[in-house]
Amino acid sequence: MTSKNKLLIFVGGLFLAAFVVCAGIFLYKSIFSEEVKGRIMVVQRNAEVKRLALVKVFAVTAQDADAWRVIIINKYRGILDKQAEFLATSSQERRIIVSENDSSIARLEKLLSSAYECRDSAREFWIVDPNQPTKKRRFFEIMVMPSFPSAKQIEQQALASRWDNCYEALRNSVVPELELAHVRAVSRKDSELKSHDAQVSGKLAEFRAERVRCLSYESLTEIPEKFKKVYAGISDDNGEFSIRLPVGDYYLVARSQRRVFDSNEYYYWVRPVSVPSDESKRCLMGNNNMLGAEDKNLWTDLEDLIKSQSENK
Repeated sequence: MTSKNKLLIFVGGLFLAAFVVCAGIFLYKSIFSEEVKGRIMVVQRNAEVKRLALVKVFAVTAQDADAWRVIIINKYRGILDKQAEFLATSSQERRIIVSENDSSIARLEKLLSSAYECRDSAREFWIVDPNQPTKKRRFFEIMVMPSFPSAKQIEQQALASRWDNCYEALRNSVVPELELAHVRAVSRKDSELKSHDAQVSGKLAEFRAERVRCLSYESLTEIPEKFKKVYAGISDDNGEFSIRLPVGDYYLVARSQRRVFDSNEYYYWVRPVSVPSDESKRCLMGNNNMLGAEDKNLWTDLEDLIKSQSENK
């Protein structure tokens, strides 16, 4: 046998093997799979039935759907965890802002109270009676307080018994300076707290938006790429579709929209179906089993489940 004949036999064998494999797959699908037939339609408020055409329908196994559900739950809980961590950090930051500003305000209030006391004492020493040892000792104690404005100059005037100059300096310079500093300190605290609270409010709004996106019907009908999905094609003009699936439990996923007057209506389905079953032979996707309706679907009680798991964490 020549090399050419051997090559032809080898190539022919490959084609025969490929044909047998394809035929086997076709027969397996034909024997061990069932046709799922369904219709997509909605009933309007006026009881008119609208059959939805051009709707893409996908099928995922119940096992993959359960894993998809876990992904959504974990994603939502992750957002809640990040929010809780942010709130703890921002609360600590706010306490620091309050503490630091209150400390500064308290220091200024103490200085201002002492300045009032020195001003009144200087006036009394100047006009009434300079011979008051106890008050004078208190006056000079205040002059050595840390951060007391113009303390050295006023102290020199007091040692020279120029109580009129002391009074004028305290009344016209020291007291107004401390009053202004106090007003600014209070204003700075309010401004810093307002800025901090605005940032926190903005971040919380971002978390809320992220949670809404996570549980939006758009998200809950977007099958993750990691899961195998079977494309059932597009519904025809009568809203009908069909798909062949191996025996088992599945979820049918579809979404559609329709223009009604000057706005759009959106419809979403993630409904369970067992193959084979009476239901799989006439699988209706309508008002009662769309997301948010009364019939059970993949996402029924999702928010309650997330809440209970978060509380038990």
